[in-house]
Amino acid sequence: MSVYHQAKGSLVLRAIIVVLFGVLVWVLYEPYKIREQEESYKRESRLRMQNIRAAQLKHIEFRGTYARSIVDLVEFVKAGIASDSLNPGMFRPLTSGSFIPESLLYSPKTWKLWELVVVDTTAIKKWYVEDPNGYGSVGSLTDDSKVNKASWEE
Repeated sequence: MSVYHQAKGSLVLRAIIVVLFGVLVWVLYEPYKIREQEESYKRESRLRMQNIRAAQLKHIEFRGTYARSIVDLVEFVKAGIASDSLNPGMFRPLTSGSFIPESLLYSPKTWKLWELVVVDTTAIKKWYVEDPNGYGSVGSLTDDSKVNKASWEE
Protein backbone atom coordinates (compact mmCIF):
# COMPACT_ATOMS: atom_id res chain seq x y z
CA MET A 1 0.00 0.00 0.00
CA SER A 2 1.34 3.40 -1.01
CA VAL A 3 1.65 6.40 1.25
CA TYR A 4 0.56 8.64 -1.61
CA HIS A 5 -3.03 8.42 -2.67
CA GLN A 6 -4.29 9.85 -5.88
CA ALA A 7 -6.81 12.58 -5.22
CA LYS A 8 -10.17 11.75 -6.57
CA GLY A 9 -12.11 14.88 -7.46
CA SER A 10 -15.71 14.97 -8.33
CA LEU A 11 -16.57 15.14 -12.02
CA VAL A 12 -18.93 18.02 -11.24
CA LEU A 13 -16.13 20.02 -9.56
CA ARG A 14 -13.86 19.47 -12.56
CA ALA A 15 -16.60 20.68 -14.89
CA ILE A 16 -17.14 23.78 -12.72
CA ILE A 17 -13.40 24.52 -12.81
CA VAL A 18 -13.35 24.25 -16.61
CA VAL A 19 -16.40 26.52 -16.93
CA LEU A 20 -14.92 29.09 -14.53
CA PHE A 21 -11.64 29.03 -16.46
CA GLY A 22 -13.59 29.70 -19.67
CA VAL A 23 -15.44 32.60 -18.04
CA LEU A 24 -12.14 34.03 -16.78
CA VAL A 25 -10.62 33.91 -20.28
CA TRP A 26 -13.74 35.57 -21.72
CA VAL A 27 -13.77 38.31 -19.03
CA LEU A 28 -10.13 39.12 -19.77
CA TYR A 29 -10.49 39.02 -23.57
CA GLU A 30 -13.79 40.86 -24.09
CA PRO A 31 -12.63 44.33 -22.91
CA TYR A 32 -9.56 44.01 -25.13
CA LYS A 33 -11.78 43.24 -28.11
CA ILE A 34 -14.03 46.21 -27.32
CA ARG A 35 -11.02 48.54 -27.00
CA GLU A 36 -9.65 47.32 -30.31
CA GLN A 37 -13.02 47.95 -32.00
CA GLU A 38 -13.22 51.46 -30.50
CA GLU A 39 -9.69 52.21 -31.73
CA SER A 40 -10.67 50.99 -35.17
CA TYR A 41 -13.73 53.27 -35.22
CA LYS A 42 -11.66 56.22 -34.03
CA ARG A 43 -8.96 55.63 -36.66
CA GLU A 44 -11.56 55.31 -39.44
CA SER A 45 -13.51 58.38 -38.27
CA ARG A 46 -10.40 60.50 -38.22
CA LEU A 47 -9.36 59.32 -41.69
CA ARG A 48 -12.78 60.31 -43.00
CA MET A 49 -12.62 63.73 -41.29
CA GLN A 50 -9.18 64.31 -42.86
CA ASN A 51 -10.72 63.47 -46.24
CA ILE A 52 -13.58 65.89 -45.54
CA ARG A 53 -10.98 68.56 -44.78
CA ALA A 54 -9.12 67.85 -48.04
CA ALA A 55 -12.39 68.04 -49.98
CA GLN A 56 -13.40 71.29 -48.28
CA LEU A 57 -10.02 72.85 -49.09
CA LYS A 58 -10.42 71.88 -52.76
CA HIS A 59 -14.01 73.15 -52.74
CA ILE A 60 -12.99 76.60 -51.50
CA GLU A 61 -10.06 76.64 -53.93
CA PHE A 62 -12.29 75.92 -56.93
CA ARG A 63 -15.54 77.67 -55.94
CA GLY A 64 -14.52 80.31 -53.41
CA THR A 65 -16.79 78.97 -50.64
CA TYR A 66 -16.97 75.93 -48.44
CA ALA A 67 -19.57 73.27 -49.22
CA ARG A 68 -22.65 73.92 -47.10
CA SER A 69 -23.53 70.26 -46.56
CA ILE A 70 -21.85 66.89 -46.63
CA VAL A 71 -24.08 65.80 -49.51
CA ASP A 72 -22.95 68.81 -51.58
CA LEU A 73 -19.35 68.02 -50.72
CA VAL A 74 -19.71 64.40 -51.86
CA GLU A 75 -21.30 65.53 -55.13
CA PHE A 76 -18.41 67.98 -55.66
CA VAL A 77 -15.85 65.19 -55.06
CA LYS A 78 -17.66 62.76 -57.37
CA ALA A 79 -17.88 65.36 -60.14
CA GLY A 80 -14.24 66.36 -59.64
CA ILE A 81 -13.00 62.78 -59.84
CA ALA A 82 -15.18 62.07 -62.89
CA SER A 83 -13.88 65.15 -64.71
CA ASP A 84 -10.26 64.55 -63.62
CA SER A 85 -10.10 67.95 -61.87
CA LEU A 86 -9.61 66.12 -58.53
CA ASN A 87 -7.03 63.42 -58.09
CA PRO A 88 -8.36 60.55 -55.93
CA GLY A 89 -4.80 60.16 -54.62
CA MET A 90 -5.17 63.38 -52.61
CA PHE A 91 -7.54 61.54 -50.25
CA ARG A 92 -6.28 59.14 -47.60
CA PRO A 93 -7.14 55.47 -48.10
CA LEU A 94 -9.57 54.07 -45.57
CA THR A 95 -8.73 51.22 -43.22
CA SER A 96 -11.07 48.96 -45.16
CA GLY A 97 -9.68 49.84 -48.59
CA SER A 98 -9.31 52.67 -51.03
CA PHE A 99 -11.11 56.00 -50.82
CA ILE A 100 -14.64 56.29 -52.20
CA PRO A 101 -16.55 59.60 -52.15
CA GLU A 102 -19.57 58.09 -50.38
CA SER A 103 -17.38 57.37 -47.35
CA LEU A 104 -17.53 61.11 -46.57
CA LEU A 105 -21.24 60.88 -45.79
CA TYR A 106 -21.33 58.88 -42.58
CA SER A 107 -19.47 58.23 -39.37
CA PRO A 108 -18.35 54.59 -39.40
CA LYS A 109 -19.53 53.60 -35.92
CA THR A 110 -23.21 54.58 -35.97
CA TRP A 111 -23.64 55.54 -39.65
CA LYS A 112 -24.92 58.98 -38.69
CA LEU A 113 -24.40 61.90 -41.07
CA TRP A 114 -21.57 64.21 -40.14
CA GLU A 115 -22.61 67.54 -38.63
CA LEU A 116 -21.19 70.20 -40.94
CA VAL A 117 -21.58 73.91 -40.15
CA VAL A 118 -20.31 76.65 -42.45
CA VAL A 119 -20.01 80.38 -41.67
CA ASP A 120 -19.02 82.47 -44.67
CA THR A 121 -20.41 85.84 -43.57
CA THR A 122 -17.25 86.84 -41.70
CA ALA A 123 -13.93 88.03 -43.13
CA ILE A 124 -12.43 84.61 -42.49
CA LYS A 125 -14.64 81.84 -43.85
CA LYS A 126 -15.03 79.08 -41.29
CA TRP A 127 -16.38 75.58 -41.17
CA TYR A 128 -16.70 72.89 -38.55
CA VAL A 129 -17.37 69.17 -38.68
CA GLU A 130 -17.68 66.96 -35.62
CA ASP A 131 -17.86 63.22 -35.28
CA PRO A 132 -21.25 62.31 -33.78
CA ASN A 133 -19.52 59.62 -31.68
CA GLY A 134 -17.00 61.97 -30.08
CA TYR A 135 -13.82 60.97 -31.92
CA GLY A 136 -12.84 64.54 -32.71
CA SER A 137 -13.58 67.49 -34.94
CA VAL A 138 -12.06 69.57 -37.71
CA GLY A 139 -12.26 73.33 -37.95
CA SER A 140 -13.68 75.93 -35.62
CA LEU A 141 -16.41 78.54 -35.75
CA THR A 142 -14.96 80.69 -32.97
CA ASP A 143 -11.17 80.43 -33.14
CA ASP A 144 -9.58 81.79 -36.33
CA SER A 145 -6.35 79.90 -35.66
CA LYS A 146 -8.18 76.54 -35.87
CA VAL A 147 -10.03 77.05 -39.15
CA ASN A 148 -8.75 73.89 -40.88
CA LYS A 149 -7.13 72.10 -37.95
CA ALA A 150 -8.16 68.78 -36.48
CA SER A 151 -8.72 68.52 -32.74
CA TRP A 152 -6.37 65.54 -32.39
CA GLU A 153 -3.50 67.31 -34.19
CA GLU A 154 -3.10 70.04 -31.57
